Amino acid sequence: MNIIHRILPIFVSTNLEATEVFYSTVLGFRTDGKHDDYLIMVQGAMQIHFSKVTHLDQSLNYCACYIGVADLDTLYEKCLAAKCVHPNGQLQTLPWGREFSIIDPDYNLIKVAAN
Repeated sequence: MNIIHRILPIFVSTNLEATEVFYSTVLGFRTDGKHDDYLIMVQGAMQIHFSKVTHLDQSLNYCACYIGVADLDTLYEKCLAAKCVHPNGQLQTLPWGREFSIIDPDYNLIKVAAN
């Protein structure tokens, strides 16, 4: 019996406004809740939460998640235009499928794969 019915990432953000703009314009999320130090973004049944931090050494940010999308090529082109594709995360075919990686303004890593 599966007792877990949902898992969602909680990323860090040094600037919730910049985070909100990135996730809404690049990935199509909308704001579902916003507080002084917390942001909730949704798209359908998916949620990503963000906790505000005052300082972040971006080279030490190890927050990451893996998402599946229906139209990988279109999103890849959009991410290239937004200049958020990770330097080592270009679109490639791997033994488990096609994927690429992006980073948000606080260097949270998002691996994107074909559904």
